[in-house]
Formats: sequence, structure tokens, C-alpha cells
Amino acid sequence: MRKHRALFALLALVSVLGVLASGLSAEETKAAGSRPRIGLALSGGGARGAAHVGVLLELEKMRIPIDFVAGTSMGAVVGGLYASGLDPAELQIILETLDWDALFEDKTQRRDLAFRRKQDDRRFQSTFQLSFKNGKFQLPTGLIGGQRLNQTLDVLVLPVAEIHDFNKLPTPFRAVATNIETGQPMALSHGDLSTAIRASMSIPGVFVPVDLDGTLLVDGGNSMNLPIQVTQEMGADIIIAVDIATPLREMGELNSAIAITAQTITMQIQDNTRTQISRLSDRDVLLQPALPDVQTMSFDKVKKASAAGVEATRLKADQLKALALTEEEWSKRQANRKKPSRALPLITSIQIENNSTVSDSVIRSKIRVPLNEPLDIKRLRYDIDVLYGLDIFEIVEFELDSVGPNENELLIRVTERLTGPNRIRFGVNLETDFDTGSLFNIGISATRLPFNRLDAEWRNQFSIGEEPAASTEFWQPLDPNATFFIAPKLAFGAGNLRFYGENGDEISKFRTWGLAASLAVGSQLGTWGEVRTGVRYQKSRARLQVGDPTVLPIREISDTDFFLRFAVDTLDSAKFPTTGTLILGEASFQFKSLGAVENFQTLSVMATQAFTFKKTTLLFETQISTVFQDVREVGTLMPLGGFLRLSGLSPNELRGPHMGLFRVRGYHKVSELGLLSFRLPTYIGASLEAGNVWQSASAISGSSLLWGGSVYLALDTPLSPLYLAYGYTEGGRNAVYLFIGQVF
Repeated sequence: MRKHRALFALLALVSVLGVLASGLSAEETKAAGSRPRIGLALSGGGARGAAHVGVLLELEKMRIPIDFVAGTSMGAVVGGLYASGLDPAELQIILETLDWDALFEDKTQRRDLAFRRKQDDRRFQSTFQLSFKNGKFQLPTGLIGGQRLNQTLDVLVLPVAEIHDFNKLPTPFRAVATNIETGQPMALSHGDLSTAIRASMSIPGVFVPVDLDGTLLVDGGNSMNLPIQVTQEMGADIIIAVDIATPLREMGELNSAIAITAQTITMQIQDNTRTQISRLSDRDVLLQPALPDVQTMSFDKVKKASAAGVEATRLKADQLKALALTEEEWSKRQANRKKPSRALPLITSIQIENNSTVSDSVIRSKIRVPLNEPLDIKRLRYDIDVLYGLDIFEIVEFELDSVGPNENELLIRVTERLTGPNRIRFGVNLETDFDTGSLFNIGISATRLPFNRLDAEWRNQFSIGEEPAASTEFWQPLDPNATFFIAPKLAFGAGNLRFYGENGDEISKFRTWGLAASLAVGSQLGTWGEVRTGVRYQKSRARLQVGDPTVLPIREISDTDFFLRFAVDTLDSAKFPTTGTLILGEASFQFKSLGAVENFQTLSVMATQAFTFKKTTLLFETQISTVFQDVREVGTLMPLGGFLRLSGLSPNELRGPHMGLFRVRGYHKVSELGLLSFRLPTYIGASLEAGNVWQSASAISGSSLLWGGSVYLALDTPLSPLYLAYGYTEGGRNAVYLFIGQVF
């Protein structure tokens, strides 16, 4: 009985102490030998989330400790990086220096693309690409796959890459995402930190959802944008909640379908935010930075948003100061806070986790990170970009695992594209001078890649219009790195061959058809070039439609030739390059014994070099074609004339076996024109051109060059570049052009 009385007395004492403790102020709790545990809840809001950094900066100045952090979307980015051990000052620098445009573009820089993808990029410049799988066209589950974002996050959290329990981070952390199947929030407490952050900010329709252990996750703002409840469940006694959610738009801003859709999403976010705020008590602190001029994507206003966070924190200084530590307590806490080592780990092995058709050896051939040396981050990022630039993976990630004392394994994880192996791209070419000449063609490229474990490709291209064409090529690498390859190809084409008099009047028109079959072997020179040689059978015919038949004495050929082709492409853009070089050259050798009209050789070279000064780019370009024996037949008469090819003349007005064009053109980006929901980069430009065609090699001379030039307005549209131009060539020839498509 005495034991029971003693137990009842003990329980009563505990109950009384609990009641007393619950009524203690923060100062009284600290005086009692303990302090309340403080949790920081950071909401989503895109670029407005830079305000979180300002809050952290000011909290540190006030010596207010943070025991737990939970974040949603951009709040997960800032909160996760802070929890990994980064100081607020370091976070400020990161947010200010990140290239946010590149981060959300999610494309490998063109210079790092596989050379085959550069060829597609030149020929088919539309930014739209469809996929075909299981008999249906496939649309991506998001506009952005998250490759570049993932890679950046992986590097930023590298010092804690081996910590998979978020409670063991320097500051315990939760990233809040939404289960897209159930609509419920998920507080991610373990796993890969960068993946958790990435899942929390996967805006539906913008980013591809993150598949985490069979659960599809999207942006946490859809279910819990301000994770107060999660912070409380982590064990926080007092919550500092930072709400930077985007406000509702006013009536005048609701002028498009996109604006209306965004408004409904904002309403949903604000509704779940109010639910979370209702959980706060009088002891908790709610900060709502004033961000009237900072929009979701205003990443150029990071400093302004951060300053707003500082100011909002200062406004609550009277309430917050009760949570501050003494200088001695703060110094001790900072000294004891776990700061992961920033020393780069020694890489002793590389493993591949491969969820794709291609072999591990193809993937491994692209990873050149040296072994038994500290991890070369720059090299790793480049290698991953090159691997992703093959365009066969949904995402390429890396992880580090400790496999022994001072031994670390680099794991490269790849996932094949969810939309399947078939890619479809489009191209458009339109040129008209609104008078005598016009050309119009629509092109489609259908490529299956990878075709087998060595990353072979089957490329089919078709065009309809004035110059219909079709081709099919099977490109088969002979080794994992595609150092050597073999490529059989069939091609058909048709077009019009026009001849003009000196005054620009048409004197003859022929309709041409051609068929070619070739077999080439070659070598890829990294991502920057290719060389190939082979044998080609070709048959061509021209039929007179109107005019003088004597201008084309040889109208039918059937022969076999040998060719050598060389290509270099380091341009940073196929549309409006600012740096880099493009060189395309081909030499062919025809022999009478193989069906040619006589023994002769042809040579063609095209070259472009780009230089940029601030926002103005200059391109120095040349194109030269020659037939060494002055043979005049269907395949040897090279065209010249039209926009940027002696502007002022009709398209392809001049033809001859010898052609030369030299051009300097420049353009300056002036603005971004708004059209529907697109922002179109807009350029003004001009060109100076010199060139001609010659009917014999002896007639070639500098004095016979024709001089011309143009001025133009250009739009970089998603379909293809569009130019509106005025051109002039000596002799009084001038024209106004509408041009859509590839220049040169």
C-alpha cells in the first residue's frame, strides 16, 4: 500500500511540474536550466525565398538558435542547404551567383552535346521535340527534367552526401513534398538530401515528378506550403514561421489563361497556408516579409528579397529577443555545431547503376574522373553533361559512398527516357523576296535512339515542299566510346533548277530528281567533330520544263564516287551563336571507270567563326565550292543568291561549277518581344557580303566579285529563326525578304 501511495505522489508531482513548466516564459525556461527548442518553418515562393536567407542572417545576429528546420519548395532549398552546415552568408553568395536561367533551362550546353545531336540541331532548329512510344505520341510529364538542378544540388550538399538520416545533419531537417497520387503532404526525413529538396520543388507541369521508392512526388506547396505542423512534429517547442507565398493577382493582371491558372494555384496554396498558420500559438513567431516587387521567377532580385527578410525579422525583434542566447552560449553553440568537412573525398572506384538499353561500358566511357585522386568536381560535372547530352537519359545523377578508410565509391545512376526511344523533330525553311523567287519546305526528323547496347541510331528525315526529300541512315558505333563507326545511308531528293539572265529574268527551268546510296566509316572526335570516308552511288536526272535547254548540257548522271568529309562544330548556338567555330568540308573523287562523265574532283568548304563584344556578335563566314575540271552537270552547279547570299538577288539566282561567298554579319540583342505566352529574343543585324559564281576556273578573280549587304530584324521563335530583311547587291538589285529557317 505504501508503494502505491508513493507512486501516486510521484505522478502528482510530475503533473504539477508539467503544468508549471507549460506556463513558463522563455526566460524562465532558460533560467530553469533548459531552453525551448526552436523550429524554423520556411514556405515556398520561388525567388521570393531569398527572404529566408535574410531571416537566417538576422536570427544569427540576434543569437537565436535553430534546432529544427522544415521547408517547402524554395524553403526546402534554403532550409536544406542551411541544415547541411552552410552559413547564411554562404547561402547569400550561392543564391546571388547561381545562373538561375541555366538552372531551369535543363539543357546540356550545346558545346557538350554529342556531335550527332549537334547535327540534328543545325538541320532541325525547332525547340519542340515529340516522342513516340507504344504506338502513341508521348508528351513529357514536365517541361523541365531537372537534370541541371539536380546536378547543382548534388554538388552543394556534397559534404553531407553520406548522411541519409536527416536527423543527423548539422541541423535536423525535413523537406515537404506532395504525393501526386493522394494529394497528401509527405515530410521527407531520410534518403538522398538533394533528391528530397528536388522533390519538394517539383512544380507540377513544369518539373518532371520525382519517383521516390515508387511514389511520385511534386511540389509540397500544393499540400503544405508553410510546414508548421511538420516542424512541431519534429519536436519544436516554439516555431518561427516565414511565409513568403505569392499574393493573389489583381483583376487587371488576370488577362490570360496562364494567369487564371496561376491564380487558382495561388488560391490553393494560400488556403493550406492559412490552415498551417492557425496552428501557431502566442509563443510562436510569424514573419511575412514585404515583397511587392519580387515575383516567383525574379531571381535577379535576390538581394532585395533577402533585405526584406532582414527587415521582417527586425520588426519582430521584441518578441524574438526572449529566445536569444548569451554571447557565451552562442559562441559555444557555434563551436559545437557540426560543420561537415569541405575536403573533397578520394575516389577509389566508379560504379554504374544503369536503368537503360545501352551497356554499362557506353556510360563508363563518358566518365573520365580520375581514380585515386580527390574528386574533380569540374570534371565530374562536365562528364555528366556529356553523358546527358547523348539525349537517351531522363536523368543522370551521382552519389558518393564510403567503402572503407579513405576509400570512396562514385556511383553514376542513369534512367532511360520515360517517353521512349523515338524522337521526332521539325524544321521549316521559307524564303521569299515577294517578287520573283520563293522557297518553302517543311522537314521532319524521326530518330530511334538508342537502337542497341552500343547506342546505335536509326535516323530518318523527310521534307515536303518545293524540294521534297527523304533519307534513312543507320549509324552503328564499333566501340563503347563511338571512336569508330559505320554508317550506311539511302537518300532521295527532288527540286527545281532555275537559270536566270543578267537582268534577273528566268530563262530556263528544270525539274531534278536524285537518288544516292552510300556506305561510310568514320570516327567521332569527342563532342566537337567528326571525320568520315566512304563510297557513294548516285543517279540524277533533270527534265526541262521551260526555256533554253542548252544551259544544262548533261542532264543525267549515274556514277560511283569516293568521298571524304570533315566537320567541326563548337558553336554555342545553332541559331544565334555568340562563340565557337563551325567548319564543314567535303571532297569527292569521280572516275570514268565507275560511270562518271570524266575523271574529276569536287571540293566544298563552309566555315563560321563567332566573336562577341558585350551584346553584339560578329560572324565571319565563307563558303567555297569548286569542280576542278569545269564539269557542268546536275550535281556540280552550285547556287548563290538570296538573303545573306548576295542579298538583293532572287533566291538561287546564280549557278555555276565554281562558287565563292565571303560574309561578315553582326547582330545585337535588343529585347524580348512578347507573343502570346512566349518571350521571343529579338535582334537587329546587318551584313556585308561579297561573292559570285564562275563558269570556269580561269574566270575567278577578286575584281569579278559582286558586293552586297542587308539589314534585318530577327526573332528567335520556338519553331525557327524568323528574319525580315532588306538587301542590296551592286548593279541596282534590291529586295525585301521574309526568311524562316537555317542561315547558311
